[in-house]
Amino acid sequence: MRYFTLQECIHSDTAKARGIDNTPGAEHEAHIVESIETLIDPLREAWEAYCRQHDLGKVGIRISSGYRGPELNKAVGGSSTSAHCHGYAFDLVPTNGKMREFKRFCREFLADKAFDQLISEKENDQGVPNWMHVGYKHPDGVLQRRQYLSMIGGKYYPMTN
Repeated sequence: MRYFTLQECIHSDTAKARGIDNTPGAEHEAHIVESIETLIDPLREAWEAYCRQHDLGKVGIRISSGYRGPELNKAVGGSSTSAHCHGYAFDLVPTNGKMREFKRFCREFLADKAFDQLISEKENDQGVPNWMHVGYKHPDGVLQRRQYLSMIGGKYYPMTN
């Protein structure tokens, strides 16, 4: 893992506040490493190049939600079928705050990649999300559905522009 540590991938303020142990088992830790090394690190590296090319300032990406064990997933109201619970999904926010550009970038970056879901989460009425959910694999560990979705008002739709 080049740009992210395991601690960043499992950190949760909710877990800390509620005393929830969010340490993954060996299988889920292996999924986290696979997801980061195969998809998230390359995305981060390409985002850096994109930011430099377009003079967008800071080039980092922060994981706002990564691995979530069952107790944490329940505490945050996550789906019982969430890929987060298997180490296959990460919610990402660019450190420069350029969410509109990051959404467009993620969509273009994933166009020729194997992935499960890209979800533009909690979009406002201009189509700008609060974060981008990037799922490497379905919770079954096999499927990569290549879904592009927008979550607007708690419902999922085909991704907006």
